[in-house]
Amino acid sequence: MQDSKRSIVAWAFYDWANSAFATTVMAGFFPVFFSAYWAVGASSQEGTFYLGLANSLGSLIVALLAPILGAIADWGTYKKRLLAFFALIGSVMTASLYVLQMGSWPLAVLFYSVAVVGFSGANTFYDALLPFVASEKKVDFVSSLGYSLGYIGGGLLFLVNVLMYLNPSWFGFADGGEAIRVCFVIVGIWWVVFTLPVLFFVKEEVTEDNLPFKQAVKKGLSITRQTLKSFRQLKTLAIFLIAYWLYIDGVDTIIRMAVNYGTSLNFPSESLIIALLITQFVAFPSALAYSAFGKKVGVRKALEIAIGAYVIIAILGYFMSEPLHFYLLA
Repeated sequence: MQDSKRSIVAWAFYDWANSAFATTVMAGFFPVFFSAYWAVGASSQEGTFYLGLANSLGSLIVALLAPILGAIADWGTYKKRLLAFFALIGSVMTASLYVLQMGSWPLAVLFYSVAVVGFSGANTFYDALLPFVASEKKVDFVSSLGYSLGYIGGGLLFLVNVLMYLNPSWFGFADGGEAIRVCFVIVGIWWVVFTLPVLFFVKEEVTEDNLPFKQAVKKGLSITRQTLKSFRQLKTLAIFLIAYWLYIDGVDTIIRMAVNYGTSLNFPSESLIIALLITQFVAFPSALAYSAFGKKVGVRKALEIAIGAYVIIAILGYFMSEPLHFYLLA
């Protein structure tokens, strides 16, 4: 099954599916709508606090679940089923944002946090399927293909959503607020539809180590406890996990809070959304190009260069004072 074109494309299309949540909801419309609608009447500081609370709550739950979910993925043939389960949770909670009324920030925090759990939980099992799809020689290319399809797929839907937001009358909506609420429903449907290829065309191979679900859960919990206890002996693993946690938490914070940060600087929300839209189409070829760059200089060196660039960009963000700066950094 490894290196089958159909399974590779099917696997990569899940990134196309869930990137709609990452772009339209997580990075784009949720921060805008949260401040202007669900947290209406709150100061910019309070709105930022509530949004940060939503992101932190989702991240905390994911942090607690991820080691156990990862261990279950290693010991059971439940990767596709659990991917589908978490993707369904994420898509349903995203679509359910439509029903929340103005001022309902506690429910918005709850719905969004659960959607983030669905997004991250599904990604755990999506990543775990990669070895069944690509050989070691092709794993970097296939991973980059997934990222690139995610950017273009999420970007295409985001383009439609932005047009709905900027020109609601074209689509029969009363205003931009109604358009955003409908966008949440569209993202939920998009997520479900484009999850189907990975479920139908990627084969999860059964090995001698696979266990029944209950035993896989017990094994996962046991392995997690053993790993935590042995951190002092496994210094390389501990350093890697701490470094990755710091790295990915920084990346996620920028992605989820960038629009809110721009809003607090009184940048027009339309400019912030358009900047994110442009980023999606810049990122599509860049993901493929960086894969080739990684092959040329080595994956570790390419990673170090990318992190260094990200650090510089984050520092420059402190000095932003006008929308043009937001465009350039995006």
